[in-house]
Amino acid sequence: MKSFPLLSALCIAALFVRCTPCVPGEPQPFVITFEEAPQSALANSIYGDNLYEESYTPYVHDPTGMTFGYAFSSFEYEGYVYSSWNGIVLSQWADMYTEGYTNQCSVFYRDPETGFGGHGNSATFALVYLGTDAVISFEDPDKEMSFLSLFVANSTYTALSMIQGDMFCKTFSYEDKDWLKLIFTGHDKEGTITGTTDFYLADFRTPDSGGVVTSWQKVDLTPLGHVHSITFSMESSDTGAYGMNTPAYFCLDNIIVENYPL
Repeated sequence: MKSFPLLSALCIAALFVRCTPCVPGEPQPFVITFEEAPQSALANSIYGDNLYEESYTPYVHDPTGMTFGYAFSSFEYEGYVYSSWNGIVLSQWADMYTEGYTNQCSVFYRDPETGFGGHGNSATFALVYLGTDAVISFEDPDKEMSFLSLFVANSTYTALSMIQGDMFCKTFSYEDKDWLKLIFTGHDKEGTITGTTDFYLADFRTPDSGGVVTSWQKVDLTPLGHVHSITFSMESSDTGAYGMNTPAYFCLDNIIVENYPL
């Protein structure tokens, strides 16, 4: 994915994400779009078979040293090997119709002309499955940056679960005033929380609320301040004795940071 400084008077970010033009003497915004990610950093199916083995390579954005945490684990029980994963992986899948966890790597958005699922007609985006390894950070333990914004969307697995319900999750409704909230938390290099911001991936709390998000939406990350890492959490109105019933997945793309410098 190509990432590049925005140097013109009206920077490319201003054209596509409505950020303000670059100001001489101030840090330059930098856009991370994932489009030049290697094949080894992409989920190889809508299920992501390679996420359950060591063949998947976690993505690192070389110009900034930004890392996207991912890990898998496996264990053997009664002669069977079981594997699981969590974290941030890259994908190009945009199957909006296949239900359930076998389609955990698709975004719930598809451009009608190109068929691509990423923001701004791009092909590649990041898929987040919540867990201890789902962290954006920097390889340099002392590096910090200000994150300006990014775009988020629902995964197909999560969206269809809320729209149609399934054996684990209820159908979201205005009658029940359902909601699904995503929380971003910033941390400095010492691990201290710098700030939080949230976004509703589904909102049925009032008759005028937008329901389930079905397109890429911009999230302002400036409340996080100057950070070394960002972690994620989710809260849902559909929560039981063992926690959230709604699938803990979402998608992100086009991360914009201020350069201090690269």
